[in-house]
Amino acid sequence: MKNFLLAFIMLLSFMTAANAQKKAVVGYNYELGLSRDNVAATSGYKIFKVWSYCKKKELLTQEICMRNAIHGLLFKGLAAADVGTQGNFPPLCPEGYDAHQEYFDGFFESGDYMQFIQLTSKGAQQAGDVMKTANKEWKVGLLVQVNVNALRKRLEKDGIIQGVRGIFSR
Repeated sequence: MKNFLLAFIMLLSFMTAANAQKKAVVGYNYELGLSRDNVAATSGYKIFKVWSYCKKKELLTQEICMRNAIHGLLFKGLAAADVGTQGNFPPLCPEGYDAHQEYFDGFFESGDYMQFIQLTSKGAQQAGDVMKTANKEWKVGLLVQVNVNALRKRLEKDGIIQGVRGIFSR
């Protein structure tokens, strides 16, 4: 019985440690930046670079970086300096994550965000720019393209944001 109890406690502590490591991945530590590549976005799309940060390099997957890019468009937007001549792009959901936390938790955990984004890097650059910062963190940059029109329509359909018609019908 003691062996069973000891094994159970060890399993429980292992699961707790794995869960703590998973929660470290879930953090949104990123910035959206100017793309140095000469690329033009198709109407309804935004192309930009997302820089993601983490203490462990192996935790910064392409999916995490792409998730951070969608999160940035939803809650931070892009400054005019970040998108060149395209002008400011305000956040799609300016009231923030907490206003619809349950919806966005499901949206990101299920991977639904992946249908609105793709990598634009080609060949050797597919892995992105990887560097170590002065704070001993890893910084990974990926060039992404986001279908903003489709993302906006999805949020409108799900009742998270109002469409233009909803604004003028008051």
